[in-house]
Amino acid sequence: MEHSSVILIVDDNPEFIHMTGTLLTRNGYEVRVADSGRQALSLLDREIPDLILLDIRMPEMDGLAVCRQIRENSRCEDTAILFITGEQDRASLEEGFRLGAQDYILKPCQPSELLARIRTHLQIINQTRELKAAYREMDQFCHSVSHDLKSPIQVMHQLLELLSAILKESANPLPEDADEVMERLFHKCSQAEAMIMRLLDFSRMTQLPCRPVPVDPEKIIRNAYNDLVLLEEGRIIHLTIEKLPSVCGDPVLLSQLFTNILSNSLKFTRNKPEAEIRVTSQVKKGQTAITITDNGAGFDMAYADRLFSVFERLHSSSEFEGTGVGLTIVKRIMLRHGGDVSIHSVPDEGTSLTLYFP
Repeated sequence: MEHSSVILIVDDNPEFIHMTGTLLTRNGYEVRVADSGRQALSLLDREIPDLILLDIRMPEMDGLAVCRQIRENSRCEDTAILFITGEQDRASLEEGFRLGAQDYILKPCQPSELLARIRTHLQIINQTRELKAAYREMDQFCHSVSHDLKSPIQVMHQLLELLSAILKESANPLPEDADEVMERLFHKCSQAEAMIMRLLDFSRMTQLPCRPVPVDPEKIIRNAYNDLVLLEEGRIIHLTIEKLPSVCGDPVLLSQLFTNILSNSLKFTRNKPEAEIRVTSQVKKGQTAITITDNGAGFDMAYADRLFSVFERLHSSSEFEGTGVGLTIVKRIMLRHGGDVSIHSVPDEGTSLTLYFP
């Protein structure tokens, strides 16, 4: 794997480029060089390296600005960035890590240390790629199986309807529990259909392209809520949305994300005289956190880790309907945006779910 790895050296010092390039070439790496940030970005239009050694202090365009633009390029999401610096400027290094760098090395570089760090990060890159490939294969399998099961279960549902009609028209008296058995069969068939449709949704959310653009989260939330509340006739529901900052996200994926979250809030507040759903936000250290809070059934936090796994449910189907896929989709969508999600709940008091956008 090492001998096919491409490393880009970005530094305005010709001597450093020559010495480091020679060291890496002798150790079997393919080396590309750039003596400025702009030249490095131009090279990325033609080839994506596996790892970039990036000098922080450069004229015109420093390493931090280069790192920021590299991380905005989705083609470079797997590329490791190691800063090269002659001094331990803690503020610059912290900013570099926030922008997406993985490590830093102090000049003058010790050859053994430099090679060891490069090997470590390339191993992580390769393992990450293998893991992503395994996820893609699993998602494709999930989609294929779900799609293949969809048709026969729909046929089963239709046959049950036909059988029910035939039995009702039959001159022979039916057993006392016949209606109950038919009702249970219909229910189980409908459950299976719902699970398959949610699996297809889950698969679709992982395969749809993620094209982040600046979006107004309040608009997406209100659109999702207006669609869902049509099914909640007769309920008293209060939705409060504080002023929210713009976030960078894919409109289609975020629409599904907020639909899933609000659907849960509406479902788990169904036993309350009045449902309260509140959306707030906080911006801290360049990260936007959007929190959706409800006054629903809540749950014991001891089981919180299970919530983001497929088909995991903390309430019985007799209490609340559902398939246990909704929050799994929420988690996957946030990860695809380079963000994350957390949840906090108190039984019988409600739940707060927080989305973290970079």
